Amino acid sequence: MRSLFYISIISVLALFSCNLQHRKIPANAKISIAGKWHRFSLANGYSEFDIDSQNVIFYNQKAGRFKLAYKIENDSFKYLTLQYAAKITVYGDSVFLEGNDNTTATLYRFGSDCPFTSIPDEKDSLLFESYLKGFDKRVIREYEKAGIEFLDNTEITNDTTFRQLLNRKEY
Repeated sequence: MRSLFYISIISVLALFSCNLQHRKIPANAKISIAGKWHRFSLANGYSEFDIDSQNVIFYNQKAGRFKLAYKIENDSFKYLTLQYAAKITVYGDSVFLEGNDNTTATLYRFGSDCPFTSIPDEKDSLLFESYLKGFDKRVIREYEKAGIEFLDNTEITNDTTFRQLLNRKEY
């Protein structure tokens, strides 16, 4: 009789633990990635992002500057004009993206001492020139953190790929 009692208790607990509704993102809970972000990878170099509620303004020395519209559906980030989509996992001051192209990226939020107020639209403006000087310093810092040494802060010593990436400025 006792075993029947324990089996019924375990069955009831198992039924309640199978309720997956608590794992879904509620419709009223919105994920927001608006803000200023940066990331570094050896494959793509250093990148900075200025994200508002509709657009991602992206800048790095490999691809230059461009603006893409996006939307967030449930826990997924999707560009409106590209086939790229990614599952978003928010960790406070960082966001982990798992892309549909088998890529991953971690974006880190800039702290209160954000190096730019926005990535300037005018490439020939003083604001953009000032932004680039700071950007180059941040690039060098990220490469040095990754173990790439610079001789005179303009040339990478141990890998031609990184030298080409750093010297390829599209602005």
